[in-house]
Order: sequence, then C-alpha cells, then structure tokens
Amino acid sequence: MKNINRRRYFLNFRSFIYFCIFLFLIIFSFLLYFHKNNLFEISKNIIQSFSENFQYQLTTLNISGLEKIESKFIENKVQKYMESSIFLLPLEQINDSIKENNWVKEIYLNTNYKNTLFIRIEEYKPIGIYFFNEKYFLFDENGKIIDQIYITDFFDNSLIIFKGNSSNLKANSIINILKNNDFEKKYEIESLEFVNKRRWNINLYNDVKLMLSEEDPNKSIQNFIMIQNKLSKTETNNVKTYDLRDAKKTILINLND
Repeated sequence: MKNINRRRYFLNFRSFIYFCIFLFLIIFSFLLYFHKNNLFEISKNIIQSFSENFQYQLTTLNISGLEKIESKFIENKVQKYMESSIFLLPLEQINDSIKENNWVKEIYLNTNYKNTLFIRIEEYKPIGIYFFNEKYFLFDENGKIIDQIYITDFFDNSLIIFKGNSSNLKANSIINILKNNDFEKKYEIESLEFVNKRRWNINLYNDVKLMLSEEDPNKSIQNFIMIQNKLSKTETNNVKTYDLRDAKKTILINLND
C-alpha cells in the first residue's frame, strides 16, 4: 500500500512540474507578444549605450565605385545613422534608400564592427543614347533605361544616338559589329536608326546614309568599307545613300539623283 501511495505522489508531483513549466511558457509568450516592442526598445537602448561608452558608433563612411553618382547623395542618405551603434545599422533600409538613384546597379554594404560603414557601388554603364518622344535617355548593354539627359549638356562623344522603337534593346549587337570593323575610328556616326524593328540605317555626320541588310549587317558594313576604298574622294562626296540591303550588290544614290 505504501508503494502505491508513493507512486501516486511521484506522478502527481511530475504532473505538477509539467503544469508549472507549461504555465510559465504561456505567461512568457503572452508577455513577449504584448511587450515585444518595449523589449526591443530596451535592447536597442542597451546596445546603443554600450556602443557610446566603448566607441562602437558609426563615424566614418568609406565609399567606392562612384563615377556618375555624387558622394554627397550617399552621405545624405546615411547622415541620420551617424553616431548610431555600429551593431544597429539597418543595412537593408540603407540599401533601399541608396537604390533610389537610377545609376545604382548593385550595392555592397559591410562594417568593420567598430566605426566604419563600407559602401561599394556598382553603377550602370551606358552604351548609347536612346532618342524617344523628343527626349534623350542613357541606356545600358541590356537596353535598360538609366536616366534622361539633356543632349546639349552631354559631352561624351563615344556614345551613339539610337533612334527607332526598341533600338535600345537591339543596340548591343550592332555596336559590337561596328567595333569589330573599327567603323567608329574611320567614320563619324551621327545616329543609328532601327527601321521597322528589323534592320539598321547608319547616319553619318556628312549626311550620308547606309542602309544595312537585315540578315547580315556585318557584311553590309564590310561592303561599304570596301567600296569606300575603291572610290575617289570626289566620287565619295557625291554619294549620299549606300543601299547595302542586298549583300551581293550595292546601290549608290548620288546627290543629284
């Protein structure tokens, strides 16, 4: 009889312990749910106080990779976090605020866990100027519009103006063809025109137009260079249009035609 009573006592005691643990978890969860904001603020204050006492605060920015973006833009975005604990920096928020700049392609953020925030920016690289709706836009190798520009204030002569719907999306291929033939070193291009979303016209600064083949624009350019080498300077000056759409023949349209 004694053994039975002991066993019952042991079971009741163990049940009581489990009940207490269960009750504690419920109360703790309840408090955590309703006071998590206060707990979070208290934790932040403790970390901030620690950082101030031992100088683990953001005081220095190390910014790299800037070409088009002014450093002042980055500094203004981070200014409100200066003197904050280096451990409490909201890197995701900083990342999002800097990405508001159209030139930002990628951002890499890290700290030295002492006082410095390292910000490395990868900018979009423009490869051309897209003329659309009487406005000019810089675009990258994938055709992504980076930013609008005013052509009168833009001085980068290495960028060609592209005209025609979707010309920015197809620009990279024709640019590579021009580079492979050293075309820009020999001739001054005023603009490239994407005709009916199918083929290219090259407009030179001396009012000369090259009508390229849809199937093989590279061959058209090679044919033009070959013809140019055969024509005299006088003959060249009289030709205003080179119809190179047929790779097997070239039609020259003279000034007086």
